Amino acid sequence: METDFEEKTSEDTRERSLMLISVLFVVSVAVHIAFMLSVSDLAVAPLLGNTSAETFAAKSLKQQPPKKMNVQTYEGDPLAEVIREMPRPAPAPDQEKQTERVERLAGDLESTLAPDMPQSPDSARPTVEADLAPRAVDAATWQPRQEIFTVPEPEVPDVREALPRVTIPKVPRVSNAADIVPAFDLIESVDSVAAAAVKNGASAPSLALPSAADGGAAAQSAGPIPPRLAPRAPGGGLGAFASGGGVPIVAPAILSEAEEAQKRRDEAEAAEAKAKGKTVAQLRADKLAEEAAKAAKPPAPPPAMAHVDEAIVAQEKAAVRKLRDEKTPVGRPFDGNVNVDLGYWIDPVRPKDKYFRVRVASNPSAPLPIVSKDIVFMLDASGSIGNDRLKSCRNAVLEALDRLNTGDRFNVVAFRDKFSYAFPDTAWKDVDVNSVEQARKWLSVLKAHGNTDVFRTLRSVLTMPRDPARPIVAFIATDGDATSGMTRSAEIISRFSELNGGLVSIFMYGVKPEANAYLMDMLTRCNRGGWSCHKGFRWLAAAGVPELSKKFEKPVLSDVSVIFSSSSRSETYPKLVTNLCEDEPIEIYGQCPADQKEIVFQMRGLNAVTACESMFTLPFASAKKLDASLRTEWATRRLYAMVAAYTNKPDKKLLADIKSFAATYGVKVPYESEMKR
Repeated sequence: METDFEEKTSEDTRERSLMLISVLFVVSVAVHIAFMLSVSDLAVAPLLGNTSAETFAAKSLKQQPPKKMNVQTYEGDPLAEVIREMPRPAPAPDQEKQTERVERLAGDLESTLAPDMPQSPDSARPTVEADLAPRAVDAATWQPRQEIFTVPEPEVPDVREALPRVTIPKVPRVSNAADIVPAFDLIESVDSVAAAAVKNGASAPSLALPSAADGGAAAQSAGPIPPRLAPRAPGGGLGAFASGGGVPIVAPAILSEAEEAQKRRDEAEAAEAKAKGKTVAQLRADKLAEEAAKAAKPPAPPPAMAHVDEAIVAQEKAAVRKLRDEKTPVGRPFDGNVNVDLGYWIDPVRPKDKYFRVRVASNPSAPLPIVSKDIVFMLDASGSIGNDRLKSCRNAVLEALDRLNTGDRFNVVAFRDKFSYAFPDTAWKDVDVNSVEQARKWLSVLKAHGNTDVFRTLRSVLTMPRDPARPIVAFIATDGDATSGMTRSAEIISRFSELNGGLVSIFMYGVKPEANAYLMDMLTRCNRGGWSCHKGFRWLAAAGVPELSKKFEKPVLSDVSVIFSSSSRSETYPKLVTNLCEDEPIEIYGQCPADQKEIVFQMRGLNAVTACESMFTLPFASAKKLDASLRTEWATRRLYAMVAAYTNKPDKKLLADIKSFAATYGVKVPYESEMKR
């Protein structure tokens, strides 16, 4: 049994060995094949000394077998042998002396070197150069600088050679000439007068220059001096008059296009003078007198370009107040034309405080009539905007023009470091097909370049005449970066807000995400407006303009004032509310004691020429209960009012109060870094 088991075991071992050998063989063959394929493209050079390999390589490459390398051993410097084998110049004959050799070489040079330039008799050669010995030059070598290049036949003929030569005579010096003389044009002169005189058979007019001796008597006797007084030849070349007058010395010349045009103008002027029975000099004198009369009374600048006069702005404010408050002691009630609702929330942390919101919206069933408005679109066309954003804003303005109401008036402004109006001759343009088309053409050529002067452009709006019955809206598309004029944002906000006083509603649109939010937000809050900012691609920079324009498209009550009674014991914000529009309500947030039963306030405004006034009493018992967002909204608006006060007049105590108030209500201080600038 054991023997059979051992035989069976040895047989199994042999089978496994054979199988392993077979596998190894197959693997080896595969590896060798792969190796041969990988090295099949390699070229292997034969070993030196192997004759059969060399012969085989030579036959395969169709070349002769390479020669054996010849190796030699040098003793010393190998370059010395090369230098010794180089050709050397032939030595001078022994019998020739050095001085004779120099003379021989100098004689050979006379036939090959260019001769010296002749010198003028009065020029003397410097002594130092005379003492220098002449330098010998090897005449056997070629000297490129001695070659003379010539152009035998020019390919392009010189047309100037065919033209007649113009000789300009020498102008004699004028004795006792004045050191300072008035500026006058030397190009266009009295040549037309001389030409006309010669043509008519008269002698050419003389030109007497005033001198210190006669005290300018000659100039006074000659009468009024025509413009562009300078002697010139009628043919276009400059001429010189004799010292005592007479015929000018004229050189022939070929007339250019400009001179031909001037000649035609001179002939027309001479014909006009002849028709009026005057000389050319008298005609020019009359024209000068007319121009001087016009200059004495300059035309009044258009309203849009006039200088900002704060007294005029104050008069316009007074006119609005008179129409709104004084003309009608008690305005027409409008409580039936609006919907007023009240919402409140009591702070559980401070149960003695109550926060509320008053919302006044137009009543859709009985709205106030829409008021015609005056609107000016102001586009920032400075270099920081870029042409892509400017193009988008141009298209948005054109769309906004199509949405204006019947009876509205408008103007368009492009501002950089300077500003320009589309209609500079009139402040306001009625909305019609022709005016919109003119604005379209004017906008189409605007390009972005230059710096930005925000304050000066805003001030220009205050020069535009204000009709108390029509609200003024300024819509500004900009990045808010003031780079010219007044550049501090805080100063722009405070100065303009104080000057404007709510007379013009300011709406601003930021054309890029990094726009100056501090300037736009605070400026619009302080001037009855609003703002928004684009956050997307630059070629869609004006995508948010239609949404923002809804806030001022349909005004129904302008120059609104809201006064809360003292019995309400409330603190409300904002103090200066926006105009009431059909699609945009007015919201006011306030704080009062928790036991306050009602809120009482008066609202007054203008609907065209009609003063509207109503008293509203809103009980908390019927008010809506809202959430804690009222507390945050009220605190935010109060904080903005404090920031505006600090912007107008920075004060350390006020800044400390701002930070303390923000910490108490858990609200972030807006534009804290900008306030520190």
